[in-house]
Amino acid sequence: MDDVRKSTRELIESAFDGVPRPKTSLRQFVLTDQKGMSGTVTEEEWRLASISRTDAKWQDIAALEIEHCDCLLAHMQAQEFRYYLPAYMIYSLDRAQDLKDMIPGSVVFGLTPSKLDPVYSASQYSLLNAFQREATAAFLAYMAVHAEEYSKRDAKHALLFWDLST
Repeated sequence: MDDVRKSTRELIESAFDGVPRPKTSLRQFVLTDQKGMSGTVTEEEWRLASISRTDAKWQDIAALEIEHCDCLLAHMQAQEFRYYLPAYMIYSLDRAQDLKDMIPGSVVFGLTPSKLDPVYSASQYSLLNAFQREATAAFLAYMAVHAEEYSKRDAKHALLFWDLST
């Protein structure tokens, strides 16, 4: 692992250490994404998605779980966003150049404030403290240099917001 990626990872791990675990699991977010609008999620599906959860803290979220669930940051409120974001950022650091993996680009997109609904973006970011915002900016700075071209461009754009907001 190169020094910049390693120091960015350490900053993320330190800044987000101890973030409280929300009630909603990644698998429950998948159900909400797939069936929530239609209202067809059954109580049993919701319960199973909850009890299959393996994370006691965000550091426990395995890469396979992220890959299985995809990037669902756009559906999360502030508490869930703050908890799941570091796992997604660390996952993305290790796959920044992988053109087949859409998750790193989705994470960068999730850190780009919405032009259509800036209030929603602000609400998602609202629980991030100064240290967590700094770690997020460091992640975007890394992606702006080391990601594949599409994510690199988007990270540079998102970084304009995070550099100003820290």
